[in-house]
Amino acid sequence: MAKVALLIGVSEYEPGLNPLPAAVKDVEAMQQVLLHPEMGGFIETDIMVLKNPQRQDMEEAIENLFAHRQKDDLLVLFFSGHGIKDDTGRLFLATRTTRKTPRGDLIRSSAVAASVVHESMSRSRSKRQVVILDSCFSGAFAEGLSAKDDGTVNIREQLGGEGRAVLTSSSSTQYSFEQQGSDLSIYTRYLIEGITTGAADLDEDGVVSIDELHEYASRKVREIQPTMKPEIYTSREGFKIRLTKVPQGDPKQKYRKEVARYSNRGDVTFVGRKILDALRSRLGLSEMEATTIEDEMLAVARQEFRQKLQQYERDFTEALQQTVALSEDDLNALRQNLQQILGLRNEDTMPIEAQVKARIEAYKRHLQHYRQSLAKAMRQEYPLSQPTRHQLQQMQQEWQLKDEDLAAIENRIIAEIEAYRQKLQQFEQAFTTAVQQEYPLSEGNHNQLWQQQQLLGLKAEDIHPITARIIAEREVYQQKLQQYEQVITQAIEHQYPFTEEIREELRRYQHVLEIRDEEVARIEEKVVRQRNTNQPQIQQSNTYEPPVAQSHSIDVDKFLEEVKADELLTQFLSRRVTQVIPETKPVKTPKLPLYWIVPLLIVVAAGFLGLFVKQLRSPSGAFPIFSNPLQTPNPTIKATPTPRSLANLSPGWVIKTNNDISLGNNQSLPRGAFLEVIEKKPNPNPASGSSLVSMRVCANKSTQTSANPKNPGVTTSVPPNSKPLPATILLNSSQINRFGVVLQSDAPNPCRTVTQPPVIEPSDTSPT
Repeated sequence: MAKVALLIGVSEYEPGLNPLPAAVKDVEAMQQVLLHPEMGGFIETDIMVLKNPQRQDMEEAIENLFAHRQKDDLLVLFFSGHGIKDDTGRLFLATRTTRKTPRGDLIRSSAVAASVVHESMSRSRSKRQVVILDSCFSGAFAEGLSAKDDGTVNIREQLGGEGRAVLTSSSSTQYSFEQQGSDLSIYTRYLIEGITTGAADLDEDGVVSIDELHEYASRKVREIQPTMKPEIYTSREGFKIRLTKVPQGDPKQKYRKEVARYSNRGDVTFVGRKILDALRSRLGLSEMEATTIEDEMLAVARQEFRQKLQQYERDFTEALQQTVALSEDDLNALRQNLQQILGLRNEDTMPIEAQVKARIEAYKRHLQHYRQSLAKAMRQEYPLSQPTRHQLQQMQQEWQLKDEDLAAIENRIIAEIEAYRQKLQQFEQAFTTAVQQEYPLSEGNHNQLWQQQQLLGLKAEDIHPITARIIAEREVYQQKLQQYEQVITQAIEHQYPFTEEIREELRRYQHVLEIRDEEVARIEEKVVRQRNTNQPQIQQSNTYEPPVAQSHSIDVDKFLEEVKADELLTQFLSRRVTQVIPETKPVKTPKLPLYWIVPLLIVVAAGFLGLFVKQLRSPSGAFPIFSNPLQTPNPTIKATPTPRSLANLSPGWVIKTNNDISLGNNQSLPRGAFLEVIEKKPNPNPASGSSLVSMRVCANKSTQTSANPKNPGVTTSVPPNSKPLPATILLNSSQINRFGVVLQSDAPNPCRTVTQPPVIEPSDTSPT
C-alpha cells in the first residue's frame, strides 16, 4: 500500500486575476504535515509539489498521480488557488499562465479543466482518492478577504465517485476567503491545526479520518467566517478514509489538542477551562507552559476576533454619521448582516453600539459648543485675532474635532454673518434715506422702518448703534444748516445780490461745513423769500464779516440717555423737537430822507479811506475784516471765563507757537506765529490717542507775509528761506501740546484783521 500526494499552489497570476500569497504557503504547510513520521507518514519521494506551474505541467502531474496505482493506494490531490468558471458553468483550476479576454471571459486553453481531473480519477484503480480544493471560483476579493466563488458549480457531479472524498473550502454558492496578512488561508489553516494537534481526532482512536478532519475544520471556519460553509462530497466507501495519525507521547501536543477542542472565538469556554486545568495537572505541565500553549493556539483567533469587532465598530459608526439619519429598520438590517458576515452575536455588538452612540453624541455636543464659541468670537471681531485662533485650536485638540467639520462650520457662520451684515446695511440705507427726507421721523415712517426691521430679522441691540450714529450725524448736519442759514441771513441783510468776493467767502464756509449744494440753494431761496416778504427794502452794505467755521458735535452717550429704555430711537425722534439756534430777526433799517443819504455816504467813504490808509502804514499791512455794523449783539451775562487750555480747544481760539514747527516740503511755522482754530477732527488712527486740528495761519510782526494767490484777501506767514505757507494747516494735537500755548479770552486777538479790496489808492495823509 503506497501513499502518494500531489500538492499544487498557485500564488502568481497574469493581469486580470488577483495574486494569492497564501496559496504557496498552504502547500508547504501541508507537505510538512504529510512528511511527519508520527502524522502523515508519507515518503518524501512520493510527494510532488508544484508551485505556480504552467498548464501543461499541471495536467501531466495530475495524470501521473492517478495512473498505474493499486487498489489500496492512498492518493491525495491538494490544490490552493483560483477556481474559475467558463460561460457554461464548468469549473477550471487556474495556472500561472491562465488569462481572460478583454471582456472578462476565461481563455480555457490556459487553465486546467475539472473534467481532466475527473477523467484521471476515473481511470485510476485506487479506491482511496482524496481531493482537497481550497479555491475560489470568481476571483473577486473584498477588503482584506478574497472572495472565491460567485456562482453554481456541481462539484459532486464533476468530481464525485465511488471510493472518493472531495473537500472544498466552500459550497458552490458561497464564498471562500483568504485572510489578508495571515500566512495560511482560513480553510487550510484549520486542516493543518486539526492534524498537528490531534483535535480532529473526534473519536480519539488515534487516527484522523477525512470526515473527522472536515467536521473539525468546518466548525472552526464558521466560528471565524460564518458565511463560509465548507463542504464534503464522499462515496460510501470513501467516507472513512484515514488520512493521518495523531502524534503520541508528547504531553504538550495532547494539551494543544484539548485547547483546540475547547476554544471558541479566541477564548476558552467555562467548561473547557475546568477540563484543561485538570488535564494540565495530569500531564504534569506547569502553569506557564500551559499558558504559553494557550496563547500560541488562541493568538490568531483572538486577533481575528478583535479585527471583526473593530470592523463592526467602523461600519456602525459610519452608518450613524450619515448626513441623512438611518431609520431603525435600516439599522436593524445593517446589524443583522454585519453580525452574520463577521460571525458576531448580540452580546458582542451591543457594547460596541453603546460606545459608538455615546461617542457620536459627545462629538456632536462638542461641535455645537465650538460653533457657539466661534460664532460669538466672529461677531465680536472678524477676521479673528491670533489669541482667539489659538483658543479655538486648543478647543479642537482637546475634543479631537475634525478639520473638515470645523471648516464647514466656519464657512457656514461666515455666510450667516455676511448675510446678516448685508441686512444691516440694507436697513442702514433705508434709515438714512428716511432721515434725509423727513426729520424728525413721522409715525408712519417709524412704523415702516419697524416693519422692515422685523422682516429682515434684525435685533434691536444691533440696529441701535446704527440709528444712534445716523441721528447724531443728522443732528450735527442740522446744526450746520442752521448756522449757515444765520450767516447767509446776515449777509443778505448787508448786501444782496452778493458780490463775487462775498459769494467766494460763502462757498468757502460751505466747504468747511461740508454742506451740499442743493441745501445751500434751498436755504438761500428760503432766506431771500423771507426777505422779500418781511423787508422789501433792505439797505445794502459794502462790508461783510466772513464767518468763522464752528465745529459742532453731539455727545452720543448723553443723547442716548435721553431715550427711554422701552422705545426705539425712531419713536424718540418722532416726539422730540429739534433744538436749533433761534434765528435773529433782521434789524429794520430806518428809512432816511433822500437829502440825508448823500452826506452820510460821504462821511462813511472818508472813514473807510482813512482806515484803509492807516492800515497800510501798520506793520502787518493786512486789511482788517469789517464787522457787521448793523448786527446787534445779544445781551450776555457776565461770568468768570473758563480758563482755556490745549486739552479743550474750541473754534475761534488762538494758539501761539513757542518753537518752530516743521510742516514738511520745506515749510515750517516760525516761533511766535499765531494760529486760529477752525475745527477739531478725530484722528483716523485711534491708536495714536490724539486728534487733528484744522487752523488758519494769522499774520504777526515776527513773520513775513505774502498774499495767497488763490485768495488775495488772506495773508499767510512765510518764514525766511521757506516756501509760502498755505492759508490753513492741519496739525496733530500732540504737536500743538509740545510747541504751542493757547491765548486766554481776555488777551487781544491778533488774528482779527480787516479785509477790504484795495480799490482806492492810499494817500500819505492820515484820515481825520
